[in-house]
This record gives sequence, C-alpha cells and structure tokens, in this order.
Amino acid sequence: MRMMKALVHEKAGRPNASIKMVPYPTCGDDEVIIKVMACGICKWAEISHDTVGGGGTLARYPVITGHEFSGIIEEVGRNVKDLKPGDRVTADNAIPCGYCWYCKNGKPLCCENFGSHGHNKNGGFAQYMSIIAKNVVKIPDNLSFDEATLAEPVACAVEALDRADVKPGEEVIVSGMGPHGIILAQLFHHSNAQRSVAIGLVESRLRKLESYGITTILAERNDCSVHEAQLEKMFPNGVDIIVDTSGSWPMVQSLMKFLRKGGRFIQYGSYHSQIHIENPAKFLNDLHYNNQQYVGVSCQVNNFPRAVEYMRTGKCKVDMLVTHTFDLDDYFLALDTNKTDKSTLKVVIHPNGKPEG
Repeated sequence: MRMMKALVHEKAGRPNASIKMVPYPTCGDDEVIIKVMACGICKWAEISHDTVGGGGTLARYPVITGHEFSGIIEEVGRNVKDLKPGDRVTADNAIPCGYCWYCKNGKPLCCENFGSHGHNKNGGFAQYMSIIAKNVVKIPDNLSFDEATLAEPVACAVEALDRADVKPGEEVIVSGMGPHGIILAQLFHHSNAQRSVAIGLVESRLRKLESYGITTILAERNDCSVHEAQLEKMFPNGVDIIVDTSGSWPMVQSLMKFLRKGGRFIQYGSYHSQIHIENPAKFLNDLHYNNQQYVGVSCQVNNFPRAVEYMRTGKCKVDMLVTHTFDLDDYFLALDTNKTDKSTLKVVIHPNGKPEG
C-alpha cells in the first residue's frame, strides 16, 4: 500500500495530533489528487485545532488539517477533462452540501452541512490530498506555490468586498493590518471607492501599503485619540464603509464614530475574549436611527477564480505576506512561531520539501 506523511488530529488538542504515515488518498471519478507543495497556517483555525476542547463548529475528527493549499496535480479522475497531471493549482476548500434549505435558496455560504477541507475533510498538511475537480483553479506562472496559498484568504476578502457593495464615490476605512487587513486594504483600494485608508499598528506594513499607493494611518495600541485625530481631518463628514479585522472592541467603538448615516460596518475580525459594550441600548439605537448596517463576514464560497485573478494582475500583492516557511516535520514549531513571533504574517508549511516555484 502506498503511504504518505500527514499531520493528523485524532481530536482537538496537541496531545491528540501527530505527524505520521497514512494511506495515500484514492482518486474518485470526479476528483483529482494534488501533490501539496505548500499549505498556509490559518492562525485562528490551527490554534483552535491545537487546543484541547477546541476545533470549532466545522471540525470533525480524525482529520488532516490545513485549508490553504497549493500544489501540482498528481492524478485525475476519469470524468475530469480540463485538468491534467503536472498542472500548478490551488483549490477552494469549501464544499456546501447543495441540498439544505440555505443551499437550495441560493445561500451556500450559510450551508447547514458545510464541508471544508482541513476541518471536516482531509486537508493540505499532507504530501497528497484528494479534492473534487470543480473546486480546483490553475495558478499562473507569476505566482509561487507559497503565494498561491493566499488564494483562500483573498477569496474571503472578496466576499467582504461583495458584501460591502462599494458604490462609486464612497469612502472606506480598513483597520487591522494583519494578513487579512493587508489584503482587504488592497481590494478596497482597487474598488469603486473614491478614497480608502488603512489603519494599523506596524509601521513597516503601512510603508509597504503606501508603496502600493494606499493611504495609511499609524495607530497607537492603547490610545484611540491618535488615529481619531487623523480621521477627523481626513473625513470630517465620516465614511460610508468601515471594515474591521482587528478583533479589538475598543477599535470598533472608536471607528463607529466615523460611520455615516446609511453606512455599512463589516465585522471581519473575530473576538476571542469577553467584550464590554458600555451602553448597549445606545449602540443599537445608533444603528437603528442612523439606518446603518452591521455585517458579519467570515468565509467564502466560489470566489477562488476571482481571488487568483486579483493576485495574477497585481491588484492584490501577496509577496510580502509569507514571512516564514517550515517543513511538515516542523509543523508544531511553525505553529508556535506563528503564536509568539510578532514578525510573522503568514507561515507556510512545505509537505514535500521546499518547492522550486
């Protein structure tokens, strides 16, 4: 029996995870097998899998984790016509069921039986993986395998862009310049927006965005008055759209002051601790009387082709995002580095050794 190396979680928690030899996947008639060249660590998801009692609502164990992957097609099923061995690809990890109420009513993002490689289907922290061919997207020569792992976060950002529904002439604030914020800042910069600004805490990241033509504001972690003073000068009448990736409630409360009547607030960051709303009635009444929308966005379906096109054309540059790479054998060191090293943006695993492209 052909075997391969993989990171397997028997259940949530590091004591229940190991890198071991497992059977090589089978290739169904409508599937392909990908030789995984790179798989990114999604910090939130992998820490959740790494935590006893964690895993999140999508997780089903045992499972091979990793949902941000790229590689080379190794095999194709007999019904697959438009892909061939040797193609450089990434693939959409999301697989809605197609038969629940939400899927039947055109809302697959809310699927009640949501399938996801790396959560409840085997993912990319393995030398090989199988996936349905319709989810596979070829990657252009100007994207490396490491960069192509960012297709999943870019696809999620495309969902936020769609939900924001930017009208010509509108103005936008994007806050929190981690990987997702850096991606979102670029997408909104190239949208219908008349003007957008990126707010973050790390000056080097903001300088890079400025080299792309994006206006930035350097914030202070514990002093919202710093960015508020700059925003008041830039947007004396407020903005139409605010996108927050920071997961910081003080930042959200600060930014909400600048949301115009009829504006949209996109919550893209998640909260991992208790938050305190000083006056919940006022917060909700402000939304109500100002005709504002508070919109949550957390994932995507079917956005991979657009994500890859954004990267191919340079409208979303991801070369700055991959800061650290590790072999699969060093996965736990990689995850700990992602947790503790503040210089990390995106950490990528190489299941088959460092790729040439």
